[in-house]
Amino acid sequence: MTYREALAFLASLESLGIRPGLDRIEALLGRLGNPHQAFPSVLIGGTNGKGSVAAYLASILREAGVAAGVYTSPHLIRFEERIAIGGTAISEDEVAALGTEVREAIEAGLSAREDLPTYFEATTALAFLHFSRRRVPVAVLEVGMGGRFDATNVVTPLACAITPVAMDHTQWLGGTLREIALQKAGILKPDVPGVVAPQHPAVLEAIMAEAERVGAPLAMASETEVRPAGPDGRLPDPPVFSLTTPSGGRYDALVLSLRGAHQVTNATTAILLAERMAARGFRSIDRGAVSRGLARAVWPGRLELIAGCREGGLAGPGAPDMLLDGAHNPAGCESLAAYLRDHQAGRRTALVFAAMRDKPAGAMLSILAQHFQELIVTSLPVARGESPDALLGLAASCHPRARMAPEVGAALGLAREAAGDGGLVVVAGSLYLVGEVKKLPGAAGVPREDARVGP
Repeated sequence: MTYREALAFLASLESLGIRPGLDRIEALLGRLGNPHQAFPSVLIGGTNGKGSVAAYLASILREAGVAAGVYTSPHLIRFEERIAIGGTAISEDEVAALGTEVREAIEAGLSAREDLPTYFEATTALAFLHFSRRRVPVAVLEVGMGGRFDATNVVTPLACAITPVAMDHTQWLGGTLREIALQKAGILKPDVPGVVAPQHPAVLEAIMAEAERVGAPLAMASETEVRPAGPDGRLPDPPVFSLTTPSGGRYDALVLSLRGAHQVTNATTAILLAERMAARGFRSIDRGAVSRGLARAVWPGRLELIAGCREGGLAGPGAPDMLLDGAHNPAGCESLAAYLRDHQAGRRTALVFAAMRDKPAGAMLSILAQHFQELIVTSLPVARGESPDALLGLAASCHPRARMAPEVGAALGLAREAAGDGGLVVVAGSLYLVGEVKKLPGAAGVPREDARVGP
């Protein structure tokens, strides 16, 4: 297969939707020689912050001289973003070659009356095959959805983490926080150290019960001591803070590359994971690697602040800035709202919003609405995308100035006009929406000089 044929084949599996379970991925990996058993790994689950923790940990490892494989989802612009080694994405030729092997294994399975794998399962198998062939020293794996029955959960990791758990994907994971937490906690393994971010009491109770059941030792991010570096004990933007961990690790003046107070939790989780990896053989991880890694981590589309730009991508003084954030559930919208309140208050703001049909868009808009002078809803070019008409009704119910634009480019134009010179256009509701914005020529402008710390 060519590169485009490989992507088309993978895309053909998307019609199967989401089908939790491990039988299909185990059968597929077996036909490929069980590549997931060829390298050690770290597994990161939870609801929000999984990708940020993976980005921080991979950056720490890179600064420690370890070229880790990294598997995340979804991608924003190109499929290759999902699979990288040492910060370098998989090549088109590798996608084509490995995609051919995955397709042949799937076809052999179908001949043996095995069930057809999903898009995520086939992509996971491709990533594992890539990491195995390239002999990565370790792979950092972001759980796709849930945990217990997620395709990534076929590995026995060196360590794992559970980021903050919130209500999301309820039709598959359960209708209560406890039910969802039990699915997330399914990545815990006997004698494998787990790191747990601060959690709702019901979530923490479920995680601790599962850890005791399987015999997994836990480290709690809530037991770290965080000291913000800003005046009056507040966090600057981006955050700067010092940290003391339960094991005695001391980290002074840590500067994060990603914005938002919630990134302190994600960075702390990554540090605790790094400490456990250091204890399990990765001795090059030290305080310097941690500090440099946090400052140089890159994770686009998460409170990503872009310099002001006008139509056609022409930057100019006074044009509205743009903030791209993949907030795709109520908890993510709460974090975005907190950032706007703490660091962008007083600016004229306009929101460009789109969401998937299976998301509580009304609740998300209600959380965000009070922070904007105008709401502009639009569409997503995916089958699961909610219609702009439906979103307009939800937006109008919580804000007096709500408009609809059928296409993303037109929505951005309306938002720029509404925000005006020196204002702020915020794009949120779905990572797919952020990706569509980034694909527009000149739409993302140029990075602000203070938008990211480090290269």
